[in-house]
Amino acid sequence: MANRRIAMLLIGLVIVTITGLGTTRLLGALMIDRTAYLPVVMSSHTDAATATATATATATVGSESPRPWGEVHNWVYWLDGPDLAQIAASSYQLAVIDYSNDGTAAGRFSSAEIAALRGGTCRRRVLAYLSIGQAEDYRFYWDLVWATAPPSWLLEEDPDWAGNYYVKFWDAGWQAQIYSYLDQIIAAGYDGVYLDRIDAVDWPSAAGHQADMVAFVTDIATYARARSPLGEDFGIFSQNGEALGATPSYLAVTTGIGVEDLYYQDTNIPVPEGERLAREALVSQFKGGGYGGLVLTVDYTNQAAQIDDAYARSSGNGYVPYAADVDLNGIRINPGHEPTCSQ
Repeated sequence: MANRRIAMLLIGLVIVTITGLGTTRLLGALMIDRTAYLPVVMSSHTDAATATATATATATVGSESPRPWGEVHNWVYWLDGPDLAQIAASSYQLAVIDYSNDGTAAGRFSSAEIAALRGGTCRRRVLAYLSIGQAEDYRFYWDLVWATAPPSWLLEEDPDWAGNYYVKFWDAGWQAQIYSYLDQIIAAGYDGVYLDRIDAVDWPSAAGHQADMVAFVTDIATYARARSPLGEDFGIFSQNGEALGATPSYLAVTTGIGVEDLYYQDTNIPVPEGERLAREALVSQFKGGGYGGLVLTVDYTNQAAQIDDAYARSSGNGYVPYAADVDLNGIRINPGHEPTCSQ
């Protein structure tokens, strides 16, 4: 589920040091050696499973080269029951969708369906939504016994979103769930992932773990690009949490960022100018990202004048705008801003 709140600005500095062949993070007085940590998280993914996922994804890429990330000029964001036929019939160059038509494993889209959505003259890119800062109780990984015997990494329920739970995103147990999820996304042939709840670093229970989120996203990028047939072209997009862009190693692995409520928030509420300017300064850092520098904005307004304003401000900053209903349960063609494949 997409975050609908304005991201809080991070406070404090993250210190990342590179030593020899290993990377260590300084969190307070604690040093964590990632060279020992990563194999623990990833060891559950067998060579056979990886080979199967890669072979399946390879078959879906097709002979036509993907649209370069820098040539994406419009996008659609549809999470709740995405209709792939409607998206395919549109001229949107990028689609961000859930990997499933109903959020469950049973409803997940096949590699053939994703290949069809990516095909055609639009050379459409397709990203799979993936929440890494919260657990969702309708996903395949959810165990009913957690209601009475939760794993140590599962924290309190989000008071704003029933069924969504904060997690210790730095914990190997939670990360194993995400890598299993990521395997399915890679196998289905998506162009990349759209990582949500990055801003969970601002939750009180995550205090002091900003560097762990940077490391988690970095590790996801390394893992996916080593397994996807797209290799280094596999897209890594974060949603919100733009203050992490102050860390060069974070920017270095991202293809771009998606930003909610930059100009108008749920619904039809203008964002105060001071807050907008502060966020734009942080968001614009991602234009210098290592893998594309794409900035996607989504504003929740249905007023024509506000939509025009959001598009003008976003595109004026070199971003890629979209205006949507907050439920993200359909495709919106905003009058005067109709997408084209050739734009």
